[in-house]
Amino acid sequence: MKILVAEDDYVSRLLVKKAVKKIGHDVLEAENGLLAWQLFLEHKPDMVISDWMMPEMDGIELCRKIRGSDKKTYSYIMLLTAKDKMTDLVEVFEAGADDYIIKPFKPDELRSRIKTGERIVTLECEHHELQEELIQKNKTLDETLVHLKATQSQILQSEKMASIGQLAAGVAHEINNPIGFVGSNLDALSDYMGDVDDLLQQYQQFLSALKESIPAGLSEDLKKQIQDISEYEENVEIDYIRKDIPELLKDCKDGTGRIGKIVGDLKSFAHPGNDKQMLIDINKGLESTLNVVNNELKYKATVVKDLGEIPMVEGFPQKLNQVFINILVNAGQAIKEKGEIRIQTKKQDGNVVILISDTGCGIEKEHLSKIFDPFFTTKEIGKGTGLGMNIAYNIIEEHKGKIIVESTVGKGTTFTITLPGK
Repeated sequence: MKILVAEDDYVSRLLVKKAVKKIGHDVLEAENGLLAWQLFLEHKPDMVISDWMMPEMDGIELCRKIRGSDKKTYSYIMLLTAKDKMTDLVEVFEAGADDYIIKPFKPDELRSRIKTGERIVTLECEHHELQEELIQKNKTLDETLVHLKATQSQILQSEKMASIGQLAAGVAHEINNPIGFVGSNLDALSDYMGDVDDLLQQYQQFLSALKESIPAGLSEDLKKQIQDISEYEENVEIDYIRKDIPELLKDCKDGTGRIGKIVGDLKSFAHPGNDKQMLIDINKGLESTLNVVNNELKYKATVVKDLGEIPMVEGFPQKLNQVFINILVNAGQAIKEKGEIRIQTKKQDGNVVILISDTGCGIEKEHLSKIFDPFFTTKEIGKGTGLGMNIAYNIIEEHKGKIIVESTVGKGTTFTITLPGK
């Protein structure tokens, strides 16, 4: 088996190379994503092991390009990453990766996952050969397979959303406990450090007075200790440490507060099993969703909010949040470098109107009429299923609302959602 290893860090690349060589596979090496892509096109390796963060082209983009290339050949893709947040790992699989491994990794674990990949590559090859044989025997099987794939994709999408919801709620519940005692410990530590700082200040004052007037008859050993302590204070920059500790504790406290807010929004966004209609504050739902997708948007877009005074809406909050996240993530992906996403809510004729606009690449005119069709997508293979906007449309229809899209190529896209107010 031929395995392509893409890793910009020499030491990590060497560790992966040794693990691959040990189980008897050939290795192609690339120190950046662009070189890895060129080697892939030239050699068509059976497996690709790539770091996420690389110069020239990151592992996610490499993964998408591979999945968008020749569909007749299959390469197993494993991403190496230090990221372990749920949203990061979802992005890994949505890009088309088959597996991931968290850094730092153990060679035995990597070898075990490579062996799993070998079996999957073998099965994929056998599956492809069988599929080609069946198509050659009976051309009508092609239509049957397409229909089967469509049905299977929709079922998998529904199951994936349910699983992510359950996972998110479970993770949020588990994180709440450590956040609580970390926050409590930081409060206690701040109090302790205040006392320690007062005591340290008294020590310094005493030492300073002692240095200015050393008592007669003081032994040479004590004089040396005084001198050593003074020099040590200078070396460790004790005054800077005393000033910096309270700021560090404050940053930690702010960080735990931020985590708590994200966890709360995550529970609100993805709580499973809530199948009862209720009155919903759309503005709160948008704020919660923005917090969940913040990592997806913060490097690419400035979010401008204009949330007006609007009536409540009756419906399913998790389903409407799913609509918002689908539109916002698409908006972020449509912005190539840096842009703006604008969110506006307003009351109009007793209805609630939500407008979500982006300054992205826009949608071709001929595609606008198909945007809500199931399995229609303009994205690369591995980057989208074509179900997101269809699911959003069905959810809005279920809430007796309307969703329309307007777009200009090169300028951006606006989704307008109208829901009956209460």
